[in-house]
Amino acid sequence: MRLKNIPDSDNQLIHDIIPGKENFLDKFVYPVAESLYVDSTHSKTLQKDFKDLAKVHKSFWYDYAAEIPEKFSSLNFLIRPFEDYCRTCLIPDDEIEIIAQADYDRYSRAQSNSLPGTLKELKKFFRDTCYLIPVSLKKNGFEIIRTEEDFEISILLVRKLARAIHSKYLREIRIQNSIANNYIFYDPGKKDLMYVSEFDDLPVEIKYSNIDNAAHIPTKLLSVGYKIRQVKKGFKPYVLHLKEDEIETMAKVEHLRWSWERRLGGWTYGTSKDDVLKTHPCLVPFEQLSESEKEKDRELVKLIPGFLMDLNYEVYPISPNRIRKLSYAIKPLSSINRILHETRKLNDQIRNLAALTPAIEEMIAIRNRKIEEAILEVGESYNYAKHIQETFLPDDLFIRECFPDSFVVFKPKDVISGDFFFFSKRDDLVIFAAADCTGHGIPGALISTIGYGIIDQAVNELGLTDPSEILHHLYSRVHRFFRKDEEGNDLSDDMDIVLCTLNITTNILLFSGIKNPLYLVTDGELKVYRAQNFIDSLTDGREFPEVSERIQVKTDDTIYLCSDGYIDQFGGSNHKKYGSTQFKSALLKIQDYSLPEQSDRLYEEIESWREKNDEDQTDDILIIGIRI
Repeated sequence: MRLKNIPDSDNQLIHDIIPGKENFLDKFVYPVAESLYVDSTHSKTLQKDFKDLAKVHKSFWYDYAAEIPEKFSSLNFLIRPFEDYCRTCLIPDDEIEIIAQADYDRYSRAQSNSLPGTLKELKKFFRDTCYLIPVSLKKNGFEIIRTEEDFEISILLVRKLARAIHSKYLREIRIQNSIANNYIFYDPGKKDLMYVSEFDDLPVEIKYSNIDNAAHIPTKLLSVGYKIRQVKKGFKPYVLHLKEDEIETMAKVEHLRWSWERRLGGWTYGTSKDDVLKTHPCLVPFEQLSESEKEKDRELVKLIPGFLMDLNYEVYPISPNRIRKLSYAIKPLSSINRILHETRKLNDQIRNLAALTPAIEEMIAIRNRKIEEAILEVGESYNYAKHIQETFLPDDLFIRECFPDSFVVFKPKDVISGDFFFFSKRDDLVIFAAADCTGHGIPGALISTIGYGIIDQAVNELGLTDPSEILHHLYSRVHRFFRKDEEGNDLSDDMDIVLCTLNITTNILLFSGIKNPLYLVTDGELKVYRAQNFIDSLTDGREFPEVSERIQVKTDDTIYLCSDGYIDQFGGSNHKKYGSTQFKSALLKIQDYSLPEQSDRLYEEIESWREKNDEDQTDDILIIGIRI
């Protein structure tokens, strides 16, 4: 065996991971060469085991395997070992063609007698073999990645994203009542119920497909000139508004990822999908997909801004030089969020401009220390209370799993909130609520903790699903906590609530509430469903009336639940409440936007209203938006 072309010594694989020629041969060259041969069409032609090959044939495969790191390094790829999870490579077809053409030029000139005879067969042989390289590397514990694609993202975060992504596709399948050619889901055994498993019921292979999809979200954003970062404390994440060309580029990257994820799992192209033979008709370039298949990828990447907002992450533009080597990236610098990024940078600079005398600086420092000491204990208590409240409130990605197209605007007035929201899923039913407890801050948060616990007990322990039954249980028990004061009067503390149950199979919505209404936008018209219940009827011990309203909603309808904090916010030039009329008008104006964008616009709208007259926030704010 010649091994004439040992890769450059500065290649990460050779220099850092497998130092020394003999180590490289044993751990990389020999096993990868045999895997390539076994998977190639050449092995079927010769019909021999690798160990039985003639010396000249073995030498070819050894040399070919030894050259892999150098060939991929020339295209800005690294090869490295993986442990539990092999990250899917992103190698566009044109880069495979570059490597295959280089192989063909070299070996056709050498007229190797160890390969198929005709030049036409030789060209196809090298193209097919290049597609097998990542597969053979995976079998031997290696993965291919670019330096730019290597992001720090926790597996816990990735798994949460994967569940939310799967839930979105599962919802689309149920809506369309069609399962043909959808590659995200798995058939647990029955062909006419393919791909409709819940995430926890998916087999490991398909579950990892979803996880890999989520892990590549930063890469998809990188392809349009963005990186992600956690939002600074005190700032609100702004939703990324993707342009059409950015959506198209990210959809192409997602299809590229999926294609290689399939190849790494042993799948090849076939005119029809066959789970036994592992063939799939979508293993073609993005441009050759049907429009319906392309749209699946586009819809998937459109969800990314919402996921980022849920996780309190934001994007920021990077220099084109950082992605100039990414063949699948949009090269011009993206401009969205640049103003936000530069504004924050400018604010930091302005804070450093003020020049103070040493005496004044010392005086200010002393007074600041006294203020800090005075509020430190209170501040720590508030922050820990906020942590407790965030712990029992539903996770953003669980909400996204229940309703893939949704948002929650939740803005406490005083760190912790008297408003709370509830989501729970039981088979085809999703029970959800928006509640507004008397007061805000610590008093309101105490009542919200009691209210949330009672609703959770009603739904998840007692199994109640009808909203009116849940309300009856809630109010009859809440008032047990509120004893009469010293003068024998009932305390006035209570809560207003909108509570719903949606059957995601039939789209039948049951609604019940106290005081606060339910808003429904359907066919461009906004309907308001008033609460039909009164607290007295739910707390005086009488048998509760049938007051859950049944509403048949349909695909693309949007429902909104909210407390009165948004509507009652003072602002504008005349110090007036925002008002329900203006709120309903705002809901209609944002209907053409995605749900994450609606959230952003509603937040910006109320902040603009409040700041016109420099008004303080007067109450906790809670709005839930859900698109059916």
